[in-house]
Amino acid sequence: MFTVLVIDDTKSVHAFIRSLVGKTPEIQLKGAMNGAEALELLQKGEAYDLILLDWEMPILNGPDTLTKIKEMGVSTPVVMMTTKNSAKDIQTMLEAGVAEYMMKPFTSDILFEKIAFVTGREFTNAA
Repeated sequence: MFTVLVIDDTKSVHAFIRSLVGKTPEIQLKGAMNGAEALELLQKGEAYDLILLDWEMPILNGPDTLTKIKEMGVSTPVVMMTTKNSAKDIQTMLEAGVAEYMMKPFTSDILFEKIAFVTGREFTNAA
């Protein structure tokens, strides 16, 4: 099983990602509605193969969540998913340690390409 932690404050984004991977039984999705909630899951020791992280969230935003994830020693690859598209924003997050950057809105093809790129795991895109 390939487990993805989706950290986003919008229920529609969780539903959208679920719809993209829903026909791929090897992928299991777990969700957190903000960075603080995600950190609680990570502190419980749950293992994830990939983290999809939104930038703009209440309570604990994406950049601050990433910093805390790195401080915890979590080595799971993180893909930032956001509407922020300036070269400076992208460079800042790549330098901070995200494995890849994905612009919203994205398609299933883009999502599966990012998964393959950062983890080396390829899944059949049946969506």
